[in-house]
Amino acid sequence: MNTTDRQMTFFALSVLLSYPDEEWRAEIPDWKALIHDITNQQIREKLLHFLEAAAGFSPQALIEHYVYTFDFGKKTNMYVTYFNSGEQRERGIELLHLKNTYQQSGFLPTEKELPDYLPLMLEFAAVAEIEAARSVFEKYLSNVRELASRLEKNNSIYAELLHVLQAALENIGVRESTEEGAVQA
Repeated sequence: MNTTDRQMTFFALSVLLSYPDEEWRAEIPDWKALIHDITNQQIREKLLHFLEAAAGFSPQALIEHYVYTFDFGKKTNMYVTYFNSGEQRERGIELLHLKNTYQQSGFLPTEKELPDYLPLMLEFAAVAEIEAARSVFEKYLSNVRELASRLEKNNSIYAELLHVLQAALENIGVRESTEEGAVQA
């Protein structure tokens, strides 16, 4: 995956996994045009398929699907360290580690979200050096896979985006880490 494809893919995923408000909907034509420029056919087609599926929802129905899926689903929320630690103290250590990794890479994330919020992690992956992006996602690859599986079981249109993420991570060489960070059974 070339640098431009990597950046566009991770930025697109970051935006498409964000809350689908009016601003989100207004940006979709621009994102659709940018997605057409992604040279990886598999990733491009899956992103476009997601946009088609999202267009099949009324604005309110898509918001309700998003909220039901990510805000009310403890097992399908987008805070990747939550899969490991829930609200335990250990999670705070993981969050601090992520925040430090971002800062060391020159990425200054918003304070409105926790560092393990998947769209924020994807924004980091789009702008960071590939090695930094790889190191962050290697620790949480099993969490991403688990979230994808749970979304698929729930027949969520967002499962498509997690499949794109898995393909993109594979394309940049992300492999399962032996460090703590895997989903706990």
